Amino acid sequence: MEERGLSISFDLDGTLTDTSFVDAVWNEGIPREVARIRGLSLSDAKDMCAMEYAKVGELSIRWYKLDYWLGLFGLGSLDTDALILKFVDSIRLYEDAIPVLDECRKQGLKMVVFSNATRPFLDREVEATGLSQYIDTFISVPDDWGMIKADKEAFTRLQTMFKTPLVHAGDHLYSDYEVPKSIGIEAYHIWRGSGPRLESSLYGLTGFMDRVLRAQKRT
Repeated sequence: MEERGLSISFDLDGTLTDTSFVDAVWNEGIPREVARIRGLSLSDAKDMCAMEYAKVGELSIRWYKLDYWLGLFGLGSLDTDALILKFVDSIRLYEDAIPVLDECRKQGLKMVVFSNATRPFLDREVEATGLSQYIDTFISVPDDWGMIKADKEAFTRLQTMFKTPLVHAGDHLYSDYEVPKSIGIEAYHIWRGSGPRLESSLYGLTGFMDRVLRAQKRT
């Protein structure tokens, strides 16, 4: 299909898919294993994990690295694929995801998933949702590029992949909106009902598609 006047990058978790899957791995799967090996109650293990997560914070690449956390909690010998497979049934696309992706494809737009999810998560989500029918390129920013979306360099590098203007959509106010906008990328914050939002935040992807079509007319 001919590439037309825009390229679109989408965040994954919280934008195309809901966060049930990743939340289950981090907040249920890992604490259960911590409780098992340390003889803790599940509640105490959850508190311990949450405290350690908070010490690192989501602006560090370690936040996204499953191997780092398993090592920290003494779970280095755990089969990560087996852990993740326990929760793949909770992978869900938002209802507005496929209609928007289909419309972008019909418009001849180049699309990429640009995610802080590491490969063990990203690849499972792509497989479970069939997103490869719509999107050609899937980038795990931590695993593929050794950085995260909070780094301006990530979006700068992403821009160089396309010959057409880039538009980005994601649910993280800083990493998906403020960072790309700071280097001149047209970005939209997708608000899914939790977390901070702006007056300009969009309530889902349907509103985003309207913006894309308007932007395309300007190119």
